[in-house]
Amino acid sequence: MRFSEIQKKEVIDARKGAFLGYVQDATIDIVSGKVEALHIGEGDKNIFFDSKDKDTKKVRLQDITTIGKDIVLVGKKEGNK
Repeated sequence: MRFSEIQKKEVIDARKGAFLGYVQDATIDIVSGKVEALHIGEGDKNIFFDSKDKDTKKVRLQDITTIGKDIVLVGKKEGNK
């Protein structure tokens, strides 16, 4: 999957059902070339995000449950293991 396919998707916390923001950027391990974290910003769905915004959160790749057609789910629902 290309990053451009993930960029601008809504990110939802599955535990709380809360909107966290939109995917803006990613942290990539330069040795392995693998994505380590996604940067989530609360801005609108504009293509000109400022990824240096202080409100940007990082979500580790292992915390992402599902990457769907329109959204990215973070965390597992209570009771699901």
